[in-house]
Amino acid sequence: MMAFVVSNDDVKNFLKSPSMNDQEGIGFAYATDPATLASLIPAPLKLVAPVVCGYVVHMGKPTFGGPYLEQSLFALVSYKDKMMGAYPLTLLLHGPGAESGVIAGREGAGIPKKLADAIELRRTDDGAYATVDRHGKTLMKVSWDAGELNDPSIMKQFAGQLALGKEAEMNSFFYKYDIDQHDDGTNHFENVQLVATQLRSLCDQVEPGHLDIEMHSTPDDPLGELKVLKPLGAAWFHMDTSVMFNTLKLDTVDADVTMPKLLTGRYDRGFFNQKDTTYII
Repeated sequence: MMAFVVSNDDVKNFLKSPSMNDQEGIGFAYATDPATLASLIPAPLKLVAPVVCGYVVHMGKPTFGGPYLEQSLFALVSYKDKMMGAYPLTLLLHGPGAESGVIAGREGAGIPKKLADAIELRRTDDGAYATVDRHGKTLMKVSWDAGELNDPSIMKQFAGQLALGKEAEMNSFFYKYDIDQHDDGTNHFENVQLVATQLRSLCDQVEPGHLDIEMHSTPDDPLGELKVLKPLGAAWFHMDTSVMFNTLKLDTVDADVTMPKLLTGRYDRGFFNQKDTTYII
């Protein structure tokens, strides 16, 4: 049995330079309603394009736990017109290392992560598909068929990140916060900060293709609100390494203004709506 007390070296190594190695799966992009997407982006970030990007991947060798499957949806945003990057809206995880992945992402980096009921990802010779289930409903169905993109111009936005055999750097924006208690035991959010995490990634496989995608919702996961107006394309890719190597603290923001846009991606409604109760027998 492991000791309850660890060494100082173990403490120093906690989530040290987390790396998501050996990623493989489907990356995709589609056009959505610009007003809806813009309304989800907390200030001071600004939406760059009315496009939802995402992926369903197998994380084969994370440095903070076992392998797992992960689904993500993110928007392309800018910070004060000085820095561009990805703003994740939701990430759902499933598999042996999923709990470690949620803790490492949500508590360690401010990433909106939750556990899925199930994620399935399958590759055939010239195609692949994935499904994501949560609370008894299939939230997303996505398929890729090798060949021509739905809209070839979409590759211009990803050329830097998907350059084969060449390390690429990308910014991801997250909001970190503290949860504290009042004297009466009620909880509140404070010290809400916008940070930019810089990732250095090495991609060694990219196969463009055609995208088909469906989005659906539950009260805890309103993915269907991000309507698919036009599929833009998909690719089967393999990321050999993806390392979080630097974090920039950008701004302190108003908790009352910002937290309403953050909770759904991180916690189910039972945390803040006591009428939301699930019974499993």
